[in-house]
Amino acid sequence: MTMTASSESLLDTPQLQRRRLQARARRLARRAETLASAGRTAEAIACQSEVASLRPADSVAFFRLGLLYREARRTDQAVHALRQASTLSPADRDPREALTETLVEASRYEEAVTEARALLKLVPRSLFARDALSVSYLQLGRLDKALQVTGEMVWLDPLNPGHHFRRGLLFQQQGNLTAAVGEYSRALDMAHPESETYEDAEEALEVLDDGQTRQILLLASEDRLFLLKLRRDLSEAVQDRGFSLSEEGLARLEHLLPHEFPDWIGDLPAPISRGVMGMYH
Repeated sequence: MTMTASSESLLDTPQLQRRRLQARARRLARRAETLASAGRTAEAIACQSEVASLRPADSVAFFRLGLLYREARRTDQAVHALRQASTLSPADRDPREALTETLVEASRYEEAVTEARALLKLVPRSLFARDALSVSYLQLGRLDKALQVTGEMVWLDPLNPGHHFRRGLLFQQQGNLTAAVGEYSRALDMAHPESETYEDAEEALEVLDDGQTRQILLLASEDRLFLLKLRRDLSEAVQDRGFSLSEEGLARLEHLLPHEFPDWIGDLPAPISRGVMGMYH
């Protein structure tokens, strides 16, 4: 029996049309994944865009589209797609995390703060959200807020050396060298010797120690009473002048002083030599 055009139109119900569209969307979604895996991002975006248009209420379709846009460095489109995915599935953390990270990478820090705060309402103990907030607050110049957030990170995950290192950076920017040295030292104690955090913390302490050591030696060359106090109680004399050295920095300074000031006249040291001080000029 031959089907006529009118017979086919009668069978072409809205339900069948929807099924055909959904089948097409599935084929396109698979095609988009294959293209993305092959590194053909532009073609994958074209397929996934059509999937999103065929499935306007599907958060996953927009989430995958957003990730593809992000990979292609098409930030505005990525943000739009990821926002749509978050709106369609407000209880899903993945689209909001991706959106927050995309905004941070794009230096859109005010928007990142908004999204990270929304993520915290969804996942109150989220370290990811707090990390994004600390970076954003730092870039926005809100050091107090950034320190508050990193304090929460330390409370939630106290054995993570990266959190202590981040707090050290913030304290250093705030001018609180004592707190900065303390946090860098904690990070150094916790981190694996071959880790990036260990190297960063070690370098940060060396920079702080070297800069302060230069100032201490200069002051000692100009103030013999200060030098005498250094000889009597090195740690106390350093702290009294507002300096804060690590344990290694104090040990190095104690080693340097006899070389810098080899001669003493009674209770007062002779003028500074040019030996080790020459290294700091």
